[in-house]
Amino acid sequence: MSIEKTVYYTPAEAKGATLVVIDKAKMPKQVELRGDMTFGREYPQSTSDIRVNSSIVGRNHGEFIYDDSSDTYYYIDKNSINGTFINGNKLAPYNQRGSKAVELFDGDIIRVDRSNLYDPHPESVIMMFNRSLSPDEKWESASTKGKSKMTIGRGESNYIRLDDIMASREHAVIEYGERGTAIFDRNSQNGIYVNGRKVNGSMPLFCNDVIRIANTFLIFTDNAIFYNHAGEKAGLLSVKIEKKAVNHGKKILIKDINFQADSGEFILILGGSGAGKTTLVNAILGDGKADGKVMLDGLNLYENFNTMKSQIGIVPQFINLRLNDKVNSTLMDIADIKLDKKYYSKQDKRKRIDDIMNRLGIKNLENHLISQLSGGQKKKVSVAAQLVGFQKVFICDEPDSGLDAASRMQQMEILKEISLSEKIVMVISHEPDDAIDRNTGEYLFTKVLVLAKSSKDNCGHLAFFGSPQDALKHFEVNKLQNIMVKINPDYEGGQGLADYYIDRFNSKGRGWT
Repeated sequence: MSIEKTVYYTPAEAKGATLVVIDKAKMPKQVELRGDMTFGREYPQSTSDIRVNSSIVGRNHGEFIYDDSSDTYYYIDKNSINGTFINGNKLAPYNQRGSKAVELFDGDIIRVDRSNLYDPHPESVIMMFNRSLSPDEKWESASTKGKSKMTIGRGESNYIRLDDIMASREHAVIEYGERGTAIFDRNSQNGIYVNGRKVNGSMPLFCNDVIRIANTFLIFTDNAIFYNHAGEKAGLLSVKIEKKAVNHGKKILIKDINFQADSGEFILILGGSGAGKTTLVNAILGDGKADGKVMLDGLNLYENFNTMKSQIGIVPQFINLRLNDKVNSTLMDIADIKLDKKYYSKQDKRKRIDDIMNRLGIKNLENHLISQLSGGQKKKVSVAAQLVGFQKVFICDEPDSGLDAASRMQQMEILKEISLSEKIVMVISHEPDDAIDRNTGEYLFTKVLVLAKSSKDNCGHLAFFGSPQDALKHFEVNKLQNIMVKINPDYEGGQGLADYYIDRFNSKGRGWT
């Protein structure tokens, strides 16, 4: 009997992104991207969706394109006279055969300018693509008039003081000299990026350059620096793995893995034995580098590992809270471990802990013994302990292993709470159907990622990525655990349909109904 069924595909709703635009007005303005949108010069009969005030921008200069199957934005230059640069690299012009669309990542700098970017045109236009900034966020400004030197950092003595825990006390300095303007890294912990490129020691600065310091974006203009603190929330995690091989490339473990996760996502990873779950986790952590890219907030993990390693990490199965310790001392002990004293004083750590306790509503419990807390309060302290560091992506490999049903549920609720703090949480679980919201009866997970081992090449492939409800429909089951029955081989008690579901997902992508 054939298992083939008619399945309908519904395009996913375009997820938003923000363009920070600077034209000759020199004031940042923010434009919300929602699906395909054209870009061009402002003039009376203009039909472009995004219009800028600049004579060097064409009437139909370029286009932003949204791919709903991968939740990805692209840009093409539509054969403009002056062309378009992305992160300093000029795009090939559009032609009748069609030019290759360029995928956009958080922090990418799209620029219309002279060919020599070291001599900016007075009407150059710069746009920053970002998925962590909202369109209504406000920018602060600091005048540069009459300044020969400006320090930037977390400390109160800086000319531009950043309310950003990941910024060093004195992170950078901008100096004006006879040879021009330059930015210098003050041996910061998390580095500096200009127009998407890492600063090694120092780098020249030019009008409309975009500086990134930790979670803060700064735009350098002739008379002012505009800056916006994007916050600690995770932006977009984009994982595109061509393959992960071992034994000098002789054995491929996973192949063709492509998905994106956004801030607030709680993702379940499912897969049978040998499907590549742990391999995928290690690739995302950077412990087992794969052929491909792992991008977070527009930065490549593999290329910026020393800077980004603190932002992606493993969550222990359970944090052992010492019952006779106070909440305050418990969190301070964790801060001493996670925050290097070279960069963070006791006062910095104190402020960090206070901010987190206020955010979670447990500041009034700081002098309580752990033993005096209710079960719900203990869970919040466990969440606080995880948020002390800089992690934006939390990964748990089998947190429910060896736990009873009540403990499994408690652990999943803690992980859900972490994701609701605008983080991304990914978890491998063998008991996913225990993770149910007690009030709504819905799964705690926002997404399900399924890996299956193909019999064609004997390695793990993506068999599904989407909502729990769509996962049940895709695999034609009534429980998430039963997905394993569908994709496991018959010698493991399964139905051996891994190849069928891999092909089915890849042919239709997301949006199963």
